[in-house]
Amino acid sequence: MSEVAENLDLTPRPARPARAGLRRWGSVFVVFVVLLVIGIVLWRALADATLVFREVDDAVEHRLELGDDRFRMIGSPVSGSIQEVSLLDGRPAVAFSLVLDGVVADVVHTGGVSDQFQPEVPVVIDGHWENSSAFANLANDGWYFASDRMLVKHDNEYRVDNQDRIEQVEERGQYQ
Repeated sequence: MSEVAENLDLTPRPARPARAGLRRWGSVFVVFVVLLVIGIVLWRALADATLVFREVDDAVEHRLELGDDRFRMIGSPVSGSIQEVSLLDGRPAVAFSLVLDGVVADVVHTGGVSDQFQPEVPVVIDGHWENSSAFANLANDGWYFASDRMLVKHDNEYRVDNQDRIEQVEERGQYQ
């Protein structure tokens, strides 16, 4: 053997640290989280866009068919029916009755309440039916509408999207 070959160290080098694998999994995780967030945003946007719009009288008539599906309901809050309540879990809520064409539905709203919310001013609420008389008000029929989103006629978004309905509800939304 030559002198160069004798001085050449041919022992295996230590294995490379596992950082490259961790870096790759970190990138995969970040991409997964971004895709998940995009998916959730798209799902919420499509869910909001596909909510059925019902007037109080129609929603009450089709209550059993609607079941616990989310939909939007429009009506006018009845004077004297609006009251602040606490749910069993301690969360604050507003209970009131909506009316349209003489048909009344009790509502329990847990979302933010618009500053413009007041009796006899048309309101659109998002939610679903609950079969419970825990919040009996004027309807007192064993059901209430569990709402978590509210649009009042003075809101710009509401006015643009629902102008024709506003005028109808203002005429037909009186409790007698």
